[in-house]
Amino acid sequence: MVPLGLIAVDQTVRLQQEVAESNNLSLQALTAEFAQEEREIIKSAFAAAETLALSVPDLATDVERCKSLMGRFIDATEDRYSFAGFLPRDGVMSCASSNLTIDYSANPNFPDWMRRPEREVRVNSFGPVAGSSVLIVSEPVFDDSDVFIGNQIIHVPHDRIDKQFQAKLGERPIDLVTLSAEGEILSASGARETALERLPAGMSIKELIALNPRHIETENAAGQTRLFSIVPVLSDGFYVIGSWDPDGKHTPSETGVLKSLLLTPALFPMLMWLVSLFLIYIALDRQVVRYLRLIGLQMRQFARARVLPEKPDGTYMPHELEVIENQFTQVAEKLLHDEAQLFDAMHDKDVLLKELHHRVKNNLQLISSIISMQIRRTANKTTAAALQTVNRRVTSMATVHQTLYQASELGRVQASDLLRDVVKPLTELAPTSAPVPKIDISLDSVVLYPDQAVPLSLLTVEAATNALKYLGVDKKGERWVKVSLEVLDDLQVCLTITNSISDDSTEFEDESTGLGSQLIRGFARQLECSPQITEGEDSYEVSITFETLPFEAEDRALSGVYDEG
Repeated sequence: MVPLGLIAVDQTVRLQQEVAESNNLSLQALTAEFAQEEREIIKSAFAAAETLALSVPDLATDVERCKSLMGRFIDATEDRYSFAGFLPRDGVMSCASSNLTIDYSANPNFPDWMRRPEREVRVNSFGPVAGSSVLIVSEPVFDDSDVFIGNQIIHVPHDRIDKQFQAKLGERPIDLVTLSAEGEILSASGARETALERLPAGMSIKELIALNPRHIETENAAGQTRLFSIVPVLSDGFYVIGSWDPDGKHTPSETGVLKSLLLTPALFPMLMWLVSLFLIYIALDRQVVRYLRLIGLQMRQFARARVLPEKPDGTYMPHELEVIENQFTQVAEKLLHDEAQLFDAMHDKDVLLKELHHRVKNNLQLISSIISMQIRRTANKTTAAALQTVNRRVTSMATVHQTLYQASELGRVQASDLLRDVVKPLTELAPTSAPVPKIDISLDSVVLYPDQAVPLSLLTVEAATNALKYLGVDKKGERWVKVSLEVLDDLQVCLTITNSISDDSTEFEDESTGLGSQLIRGFARQLECSPQITEGEDSYEVSITFETLPFEAEDRALSGVYDEG
């Protein structure tokens, strides 16, 4: 038993050393993970501030609109941020998410904030809105002439970062503290008031963050021996310090008693067999099972976030498992590369399509301007009226292309918004004599491909133009026009334009060239339907019913017709 005991003791000592090294690596990996998470929080805040900074120059003179923008942003991101505002160079912040006007000009640090237009991260121990310590992210704002006009400010409450730390740690006996290079506590997994006591005793903050390598075993201010790991969040700015008890000296007393009992010499012969089984289990776990778990974790992380964690240093994976991991890594990298190329191609396509619609809209507006100039120079009223009709059609087509290039998704057009944009400018065609005409627009929410949205809008323009041009007085002495877009079922949509007429009204064709009716029929053919004309005693109605094109299978969530209920 002595040789077996010596072998067992030797193996136990080696196992403890490996466990200690594994614990060190685990602490460093976990600390780096939390540093990465806090780094992503700061990056996300910078990205949000940069996005808001793009809109601030246009709203700088309109405080109410600027306040509304900041308020909507905080309402949408209240789980991450507590405050957003624009700090101009004069120091008086009126554009803020809260109904506060804050004067920073008397702050002794204010000149430094405005001296250099660059990104900054600061700490405020008492945020004016959150009422607690906040992380202040500052993004410079420039006007159209690239002149620095102030900073876009976003507050990230520290307590929300603390909650993320605590939720992630769970019951693990690990302590995490985030601090700045000046020693300010940003976040902590435990009570913030005792965070400094849990850091190494007798070491300044600069000495602590200057450690190389970035881990040390020493006592904290409470006299406990802890293993500390330091990972930078931002270079020369903020650091995450993780610590735990490497030897279990400060674990509950029950664990210490059990450990002493197991190491008693009298029990050693009886426990040899159990220890051998335990060592076999540990060896199997360390050589096979834990690497399988590591590979499984990499696969899950890649599937969830498309990120492959790096393999910890100092591990010796069996060759067969290493081949599997390398193959998976190669396949994953190839997949990431292919996805990146696909996203780039899709982005380029969207940019080109938007540029195309933008240029077409600009060219149509240029044509409209030329026609308007010609109208002003034309003395013949008939010619001017004809040119005015052409100009309205060109303007309507320009509106269609403007809607297309402003759409968030080029493959889908909200037909109700498009029709409302092209119909409203036509109301000036209505006769100005009494009674004043009533314009009733009722449009259901319908999403169409551009191939259907364009002819539908142009048909609506022609039909609405005719309705307003030949508007009459009905039996009640009223003049009115109704434009409706109604959803009949999942794919059927009906467009109806109805106007009042007088008893002595003549046919539309008697006073026109019939071009409008020809265009209506032509646009209806593009929608694979025919216009239906219904003439009552005091009303004239043009309607079409067509089927919307179905979207792709992966876009079922955005079907052709929206259910407002």
